[in-house]
Amino acid sequence: MLYRVHEILLISSPYDSYILEQDGSLTEQILTEYIGMNLSYAPRLWNASTAGDAISMLETRTFDLIIIMLRISDMSPIKLSAKIKKAYPNKPIILLVFDESELKLLPKNYSNTIDNVFIWSGNAGVFPAIMKYIEDKENVARDTTHADVRSIIIVEDTPRYYSSILPTLYKIILYHTQQLISNSLNDSQKLLHLRKRPKILLAQTYEEAVNYFDEYQNNILGIISDIRFPKDNRKDKRAGIKFSEYVHSKDEAIPIILQTTDMEVADDITHITELLLNKNSSTLYYDLRDFIIKNFGFGDFIFKNGSKESDFKIAKNLEELLDGITNISSESLIYHASRNHFSNWLAARGEFELANEFRKLKNSHFDNTQDRRTYHISLLEKALKNSKKKFKLIQFKDEVLQNSNFLRIGKGSLGGKARGLAFLNEKIYQQNIVDKFPKINLRVPRTAVISTDYFDIFMDGNNLWEIALNNYDNDIIIDHFMKARLSKKVIKSLKLFLNTIDTPLAIRSSGLLEDSQYQPLAGMYSTFMLPNSSSSEKERLSQVCEAIKRIYASTFFKAPKTLLSQFIQRHDEEKMAIIIMEMIGKDHNGKFYPTFSGVAQSYNYYPVSHMKRKQGVCSVALGLGKTIADGEKSLRFSPYYPDILSQYYSSGSLLENSQNNFYALNLKDGKNPMTKGEQKNLSLYNLNRAEKDGELKYLASVLDPEDNLLRDSLLSKGPRVLTFSGILKYNQFPLNKILKYFLEYGEQALGCPIEIEFAVNLNNNSQDEFSLLQIKPMTISSFNRSIINKNIDSDKLLCKSDIVLGEGVIENISHIIYVDIETFDISKSKIIAHQIESLNKYLGPKKPYVLVGPGRWGSSDPWLGIPTSWDQINNAKVIIELGIEGVEPDPSFGSHFFQNLTSLHLGYFTFNKKKTQTDINWKLLSSFKILSKSTDYVKLLKLNKPMCCVIDGTSGKGIITIS
Repeated sequence: MLYRVHEILLISSPYDSYILEQDGSLTEQILTEYIGMNLSYAPRLWNASTAGDAISMLETRTFDLIIIMLRISDMSPIKLSAKIKKAYPNKPIILLVFDESELKLLPKNYSNTIDNVFIWSGNAGVFPAIMKYIEDKENVARDTTHADVRSIIIVEDTPRYYSSILPTLYKIILYHTQQLISNSLNDSQKLLHLRKRPKILLAQTYEEAVNYFDEYQNNILGIISDIRFPKDNRKDKRAGIKFSEYVHSKDEAIPIILQTTDMEVADDITHITELLLNKNSSTLYYDLRDFIIKNFGFGDFIFKNGSKESDFKIAKNLEELLDGITNISSESLIYHASRNHFSNWLAARGEFELANEFRKLKNSHFDNTQDRRTYHISLLEKALKNSKKKFKLIQFKDEVLQNSNFLRIGKGSLGGKARGLAFLNEKIYQQNIVDKFPKINLRVPRTAVISTDYFDIFMDGNNLWEIALNNYDNDIIIDHFMKARLSKKVIKSLKLFLNTIDTPLAIRSSGLLEDSQYQPLAGMYSTFMLPNSSSSEKERLSQVCEAIKRIYASTFFKAPKTLLSQFIQRHDEEKMAIIIMEMIGKDHNGKFYPTFSGVAQSYNYYPVSHMKRKQGVCSVALGLGKTIADGEKSLRFSPYYPDILSQYYSSGSLLENSQNNFYALNLKDGKNPMTKGEQKNLSLYNLNRAEKDGELKYLASVLDPEDNLLRDSLLSKGPRVLTFSGILKYNQFPLNKILKYFLEYGEQALGCPIEIEFAVNLNNNSQDEFSLLQIKPMTISSFNRSIINKNIDSDKLLCKSDIVLGEGVIENISHIIYVDIETFDISKSKIIAHQIESLNKYLGPKKPYVLVGPGRWGSSDPWLGIPTSWDQINNAKVIIELGIEGVEPDPSFGSHFFQNLTSLHLGYFTFNKKKTQTDINWKLLSSFKILSKSTDYVKLLKLNKPMCCVIDGTSGKGIITIS
């Protein structure tokens, strides 16, 4: 559809223009016709009342179509059209008359300057028909060659008839195209169906009809022909019969509908077709519609035994067509196949490649009917397999629920997380990525997304904006949101979706700004894991609805408000979509969890040994991914160097740094798991439970207490250490191969460093499973290297480290919040977090500071460090993590907390004497003034001169100096 009619010039007298516009409501009717036919655009109509005005307008504006009427005051329409054709030879010109008698006033050679004549009798449908006629005539050659589009030839020389039949025919075709559109999987498929609709080619002579047929023979859906029309420059009362015989001499399967005012010819056409219409019949257009639907491939496929309709069945889709072909009689199969019914039906649905495969088959190609049936079945099975591989984003509909992997409820945005999921879901099948790992069930979990337009409906319909934007009390916000109502359409869709899925569900946020490269808002919004196990459908629906409202509410919680205040965006610009996703895992006696979960990043912030930053890093943990998201103990490795496990740097570090608990969903808690709150949504279990469930087989090694050595067998006695040796060392599952592929593919596809989340089920009696749960840009993209001056006076150097995250220069910092190492007590870490929060508020955003403390910042485990949330330290510009005796965990770079630090491009220093070359000038630190707001555990220091932090992002080194 390269050529489109966008601008139309109507040249008519003021009176004719008035009749068209006022009596016929021309503009309104054209618009109504286009909307009614679901066309994607409506042209603009310009009017010129004289030939002079028309010529002037043509000189100053481009028009795609010119329509001329007879009564023009300053020039005859024929002279005007000749003048226009001379200046613009390729410009289509249509003569529009009110009555057929007006044609008698025209000279015989008017066709030399006029492309065609149409009659307007008050039917506004003639205008879209004229435009479509011009477009089809211009586009047919290209679209047939490049897109294999089908055509219908209509042979009619009488303007009165084709001016009525063409609008009717376009309406029929576009109506049935609309039926296909209503069953489309997504918006792009809807548009494709519209653009794939058959062309209508109007021929007005025998020779023109033959030319069209010869040119597009292999793409003809059918022919509608008058019987009497010109042949060899004179009227031939049998021209239609001769043309039909010519067509069937080339291809006897093409359906032909003949029309005539002389029904006595019925006996003369029995050898051609049984489809004969009386042009004088009051039911002409109804009969024409019926013939087209049944013979040109529109509507449902009706199986017949011979020429009689079978009671067997009809087919509405490829699956039902396959079922029908499998079961119909041999007579019925030959009847339909020999008449190209299967091919036409498929072509009318845009299945051009498959239609061609069916069309080229002849009975002579097969030894018997059964061989033909078998071949037809194989073609359809292959097509169905390929169509299922596409797994495109599908608009929610009841009839596509069972076979659809990714559904959209609503027309708005999918939000950050869901966009990444939809991208993965389509590409792994479209680009045959699944075939690269044939022994693994590689997939995206079944997902439904409630788009952001329903978020707006929820907020507007329940008058929640004011309370949401102006209140900082999370409990009050939750209370208002829980009393609000979801849209009835959403509830109906959810009810239908829940009837098709019986696995536990993850209800996840997908904000517009979430998971973007510069404002990830990681972990700021709520997530709920639901057992979906209640015997009551009403209860299951109620839990999902409650989870959705709680996630909507979390959009306006204090933490995301605080974080968003750092950005340019206003909070009311954030919109929330909701992901309802099948949870990945296995049921172990009421505990549901995957063998392990993981997060992989294509850029390694902390490379050790001979690792390279761009070779990526991965964190994996037994059970659900909450372990990694919360920054708890997990295993970190590079898929390029899986033998280097830096956290196990000594025998003493094995038990200290190994994961010893895992998260699972309690399926027996089916009543209302959300009453406990989001943090209690999951249950924590020790490794013994996982070993009894058989999930440690390839994940754990045993630390032999006698010789203090690791043994890769659970037969030994001793504490279990999660080394993932069966996978990383013995390749029982191709994790490294899969991760390397997706990290490289993701960077190429997104154009920046990326992060993926995944879950793996290792199955004893079935295919192992790798599920992609998320892909998103990392906040680090590319570094412009900042050079560190090595000649800094030692009395001005506060600290230096070769494990630093960030890039660039951070200046004008005059305060330090410092956890006093002398008085530090790990058991008081929660108290320390609240004291830091008070000092953070005291300084405010206008007094940025350096935050220094032991252990892991933001850890949910208070025994690993200070368990601060982001809003407690949001004014810090540089954060320093100290490793001290007894508290020396690895940096928590997989956690949500850490991701938010990096999104704001903060300096992040790690000091761990066991692994890095680091240096802190304690003497200089102790010389700074301690302000009175300090506490026993936390000191607030004020500097006389500001600090400057310089970070080299390519080497991971950084320094902080005093001006």
